[in-house]
Amino acid sequence: MTENIGERKNRHIDVAMRPSAQMAISTGLEHVRFEPNSLPELSLAEIDTSTVFLRKSLSMPLIISSMSGGTQRALTLNQALARAAEQHGIALALGSMRIALEDKTARASFQLRDLAPNIPILANLGGAQLTQGAGVDNALRCMEIAEADAMIIHLNPLQEAIQCTGDTDWRHVTKALADLVRRSSQPIIVKEVGHGIGLQTAQRLIDCGITYIDIAAAGGTSWAGIEAQVDAAAFQIGEPFHDWGIPLVASLNQLSGLTQATLIASGGIRSGLDVAKVIRLGARLAGAAQPFLLAYEAGEAILHQHIECWRAQLRIAMFATGSATLADLKCAPLIANTAC
Repeated sequence: MTENIGERKNRHIDVAMRPSAQMAISTGLEHVRFEPNSLPELSLAEIDTSTVFLRKSLSMPLIISSMSGGTQRALTLNQALARAAEQHGIALALGSMRIALEDKTARASFQLRDLAPNIPILANLGGAQLTQGAGVDNALRCMEIAEADAMIIHLNPLQEAIQCTGDTDWRHVTKALADLVRRSSQPIIVKEVGHGIGLQTAQRLIDCGITYIDIAAAGGTSWAGIEAQVDAAAFQIGEPFHDWGIPLVASLNQLSGLTQATLIASGGIRSGLDVAKVIRLGARLAGAAQPFLLAYEAGEAILHQHIECWRAQLRIAMFATGSATLADLKCAPLIANTAC
């Protein structure tokens, strides 16, 4: 079984880099337009993009979102991502750690603390796994393995339903989440995998005690689409669900009034300007995976350049709106009749 998981993880990486893994629908971010401030009364050099997340300082509000782990290929990838995240002061989310629970030899790609001692590292396990055997204990164990600052529980029922051998029994996941929150000394983050979280689901998460929600909305990479392309037998069933979900801006607008939750916006973030837009719409941080995977494949130096490019774009967006800090950016005027 472990070998099958590893093979699937490597195929996931291959398919995730294809243009066909991207959704055809829009995030809605193209309709969010800042009102230019042509008299910013600021120096670009003094723009402060820093923030604090999980009691650690970040140079900008960005997470390299979950990709993979557990294989030799993923080890090389994750080590490069950890070095980049540490150097540039951004957070790093690990891929699903189920394989690390089943095979101790697969743990190395999740044990990155020596490479990234100062940034938030987020462990990761699927929601369906919480109800299987010692599910909550396993989630706590994942945090220990990764020396993580928080635990991501990803919600992917659609992906699992399309996958030929997926976990399709999602009964009692809500109760298991509540149990995990009670037992964990570290924050629990719940995220989708690219299809968005709506108001009804978000409220149920809050009722469980979840205070961090990564909406991982539609408009970027489609994990339903990836699963359909990974397995030819799943394609006919899964392909109609390729663009399933709530677009990023729509999901942010639905959840922006939930003061009990800290929102992370991911799902189609493709530039530092996009980061600025989702911060303005109520997110605390932005997350992205596919752009950094493609940059890594072009070379580790390109990965570093890509992150710095995003930071420069965020700083310019703040400068051009007269926003000296992220707090100021949250109040930056938008052009009327936009999606916001």
